Amino acid sequence: MIRHYVFDILLLVTCVYSIGKGGPPERWAGFLLGIGDLASVAVVTSRSIRFQHEELGLLMVDGLLFVALFRIALRSTRWWPLWVAAFQLNFVGVHLMRIIAPALPLTYYNATSLWSYPMVLALFAGTWRHTQRVAFLGDDPPWKRSA
Repeated sequence: MIRHYVFDILLLVTCVYSIGKGGPPERWAGFLLGIGDLASVAVVTSRSIRFQHEELGLLMVDGLLFVALFRIALRSTRWWPLWVAAFQLNFVGVHLMRIIAPALPLTYYNATSLWSYPMVLALFAGTWRHTQRVAFLGDDPPWKRSA
């Protein structure tokens, strides 16, 4: 249970930092990760039966979050959105694997939690690098130019 609180604090600090100090990709990702976390809490089943079966609500939230993060990754000039989208794709894969080959509930729970930390750390690192580039270069173009 303590890891939930640690993660929520880490996510909150990272989202506030990325929205406050980041460029457009960092702000969008911080906003989306925060909304995704709140939506996940809203759609997860009650504690007594949580992860005893496929969490289809979480699959939907994670799938939509992946699409949004992947879109940022395609348009952004930064490296970190690729990592965050890839970590989010792992979430979707875990849900699909649970549907295809049911696993133990604790394994399903741990597998869906595992990728949260690297996602948040990649966003934090990306925001930190953005602030350094702006301080050093004065500019950090956020999006690729259209052809």
